[in-house]
Amino acid sequence: MTSENLPMKPAAALLQDVDRPSVWPNANARLLGLGVGLPVKPLDRLAQFSAAEFERFTLEWATDYLAAKVPGIEQVQQRGGAGDKGRDVVVWLDPIGASPRRWSLYQCKHYKTRLGWGSAATEIGKLLFYNQRGDYAAPVEYWFVTHLGVTSDLQDKLDDPAALKKSIIADWDKYCRDEIRKDPVPLDQVLRDHIATFDFTIFKVKQPLELLNEHAQTRYHLTVFGLPLIERIVPKAPPSSVAPTETVYISKLLAAISEGVGAAIADEAGLALHKKEAALFRRSRLTFYCAENLRELARDSMANVEFFDSLLQEFADGLYHTYNAPATSGLSRLSATVQAAQSLQLTGHMLNPHVVANDREGMCHQLANEDIAEWVS
Repeated sequence: MTSENLPMKPAAALLQDVDRPSVWPNANARLLGLGVGLPVKPLDRLAQFSAAEFERFTLEWATDYLAAKVPGIEQVQQRGGAGDKGRDVVVWLDPIGASPRRWSLYQCKHYKTRLGWGSAATEIGKLLFYNQRGDYAAPVEYWFVTHLGVTSDLQDKLDDPAALKKSIIADWDKYCRDEIRKDPVPLDQVLRDHIATFDFTIFKVKQPLELLNEHAQTRYHLTVFGLPLIERIVPKAPPSSVAPTETVYISKLLAAISEGVGAAIADEAGLALHKKEAALFRRSRLTFYCAENLRELARDSMANVEFFDSLLQEFADGLYHTYNAPATSGLSRLSATVQAAQSLQLTGHMLNPHVVANDREGMCHQLANEDIAEWVS
């Protein structure tokens, strides 16, 4: 009896969208190789992962490679844990309501050694049993995903689907009968017939190097493996109109300019008769957005905007006495802070290789925008 002859219960009933991975501890140190043994070849580092690290790694891979980079994938869900019926990461290839709704299964397992035949047989047995029982349809593909790879014996079986089928039948009592659920699952004739007609070509292994190459296409790879930092894109020009996110530092800048020219300046249009101050206004917006571009690099390519936040805090600490010092005017205080920012040492910060002069000036306006710095006392 094949799976097509049985009414299929909804496979998604107990599934949930795949979790977002948590941030790696000490991400800055990992990127810079400070105190964590970097640089280490990614393949060697993957082999050293603990169970918790491998879980985080596979969530990164599932959310930012499978779900975002692979064509034809509709949805990525996870199950894992008690009652998962042998399903870990489920990848849907068709939208909800499609009949049949095709899917692939990724079993992400952390073992102390290479995945061997015994453990793999148990997982395959679960799929065969629950599929035969009608709990869910057979997947299009079934992938074993591990941090160490598989043994030669298991790989030989996976390379020969006919031999794999014979091995499951021969070793059912040893690896499957008492391992699938609480009650024993004997290899009765119904299950034996189901196995005989089942397509064993769906079983594959995701080799560690292939897994790494796919993870390298995610935003998380740099943080995990400390590879050379990516190229920074050219900052975009400021929008023609002041954005809501700029209002705080713009109001402080205009207050300093108003003080300097002895007239109330409410917006850029009011600078028409003040060419020097108009140039300062335009430059200030340019450098603010240059620093915003640095924030986007931390958020989108390094997967953690906190990298930018910690950089801003370094500027806040390093410039504290400058923007709080007595000054003859708001513009002179701003100028002194910008000049100090250009020589501020950023020891050991992971964004340091990307910081240019305009970023340093822009960080002063970022400090004003965060209500940390004031120009007019």
